Amino acid sequence: MGWAYGVLGKDGAEPYLQRALDAYRRSGNLLRQAALLSNLGVICQWEGRWDEALAYYERGRAETLKLGNMFDAALARMNVAEILSDRGELDEAQALLLDTLPVWRASRYRYLLGGCLWLLGRVSLRAGRIGEARARLEEARALFVAVKREEETLDVDARIAECRVFAGDAEAGLASATDALARARVSKVGGKAVSVLQRVRGHALLRMGDCAAAREALEESLAAARTRKDLQETALALHSLRAAYRCAGTEPPAEVVAEGDALVARLAIRTLPTVPMPAG
Repeated sequence: MGWAYGVLGKDGAEPYLQRALDAYRRSGNLLRQAALLSNLGVICQWEGRWDEALAYYERGRAETLKLGNMFDAALARMNVAEILSDRGELDEAQALLLDTLPVWRASRYRYLLGGCLWLLGRVSLRAGRIGEARARLEEARALFVAVKREEETLDVDARIAECRVFAGDAEAGLASATDALARARVSKVGGKAVSVLQRVRGHALLRMGDCAAAREALEESLAAARTRKDLQETALALHSLRAAYRCAGTEPPAEVVAEGDALVARLAIRTLPTVPMPAG
C-alpha cells in the first residue's frame, strides 16, 4: 500500500512503509528490512526530501552489505548518484555510477545497466560533453527497448533530443521531442516524461529564437510537473521559464522567481543546467 501511494503521488506512503519495516524487524527478516530502507529512500526522493532519501539509501546499503548482497548495495549507490547528479554534483555522481557500471555489465541485468547508462548520459549532458552523453544515452535506449520499458525510453528520447539541441541542430531536437511527446500522450506509462519533453521542446524553440512558443512549451512543462508533484522537474521548468522571459526582453514574474529559488534551496541544488539561448 505504501509503494502504491508513492507511485500515485499520494500523501501517506511513508507511514505504511515504516509499519512494514517495523513488522520485518519484529520477525527478524533482515533481507526485507534492507529492501524497505531503500524503498523509503525512493519515496523520500520522489517527495523532494533528498537528504532523508540519501540517509535511507546509505542505511539500506549498509544492511545489504551485511548480508553480502553486492547487487542491492550497488543499486543503492546508483540511487544516491541520481540525487547528486540532480543537485549538480556531477563529478561525485559520475564516480559512483562508474563504480557500479561493471556490476550491471557482469550481471547482464539489462534494465539496471540501461538505468546506469541513462544516468551517466544525464551527467555528461549537464557537464556539456554532448558526444559522450549521446553515446551513453543511445546505449541506454537500446537496452530499455529490449526489455520493453516504454516510460524510461521516452525519458531517454527527451535527453537525446536535448543533445541534438546543444549540438546545434535545434530543428531536429524539436522534431524528435515533439514525436516522443505524441507517443507519451497516448501511452499508459508516459505521463512522467511529458514535463521533460515539453522542457526540451522549449529549449529547442529558445535556440531557434521563437521565445513566445518556447514560453508556451515551458509553461506546459511546468503544469505537467506540478500535476505529478515532481519538485525536481518543477524547479527545472521554472529555471527554463525565466530564461524564456529574458529571451523576450522582459523580466520573469516575481512569483516565478520566488518559487524557483525556494525549490532550489529546498532541494539543495548546487548548480542548475544550462538553458540554450538563441544562436548568435
